[in-house]
Amino acid sequence: MKMTETKEIINFIEENSDKIITEIKFKNIEIYRFLKYQFRTTDVKENFSLFQRYYCEYYGLNKIGLTWEFKKENFSILEEYKNKKDFNFSDVLQRLYVIPNVKGQNTFQFSLTTRMLNMLDKDMLIYTNEVIKMFGFSRPSSALSFNKKFEAYMSQYEIVKDTYNEILNKNRLPKASLYFERKFKSYKVGKINKLNFIFQFAGKLKK
Repeated sequence: MKMTETKEIINFIEENSDKIITEIKFKNIEIYRFLKYQFRTTDVKENFSLFQRYYCEYYGLNKIGLTWEFKKENFSILEEYKNKKDFNFSDVLQRLYVIPNVKGQNTFQFSLTTRMLNMLDKDMLIYTNEVIKMFGFSRPSSALSFNKKFEAYMSQYEIVKDTYNEILNKNRLPKASLYFERKFKSYKVGKINKLNFIFQFAGKLKK
């Protein structure tokens, strides 16, 4: 990504920081914290009422035509990786890819996989439609092979990661960060998760 494009993203967030932070609700933080607690303390592949149901609602799994078989595998993977040190992006995507949606289509669920990774590690960024909007990305063509899609998505993911690191290392969002910290001072929100929330709602505003 060119530096001017990074500056445009930062300028947009800083100029609209009051609107962005206003749109982030306390319930957005509270439900996330609730899910993290349930994840840490229960077997999530068995915890339907207090984890799976809220997870599906919070991350929109009920709105994109996924089967129950897909969701079951999603939660099985989450529980499986709970005690693993390394997250294998390609392996997880492949395991989800082979399960067709309600239309019988195999779908490349990169965004959901980053949400899964963030549930495992709060210091990992989430790739969403709103992030795509902020960075001006184009989704990789559905005609591409699995491996080519994986390479394209990971390339975009690395750009977002580099940008987040620059923002944190050089304090590039001072106003937005200050507003966020003042509003949510009673919560402990990690640096990356703070950016996850800010970019999510900045993308909504930009739409």
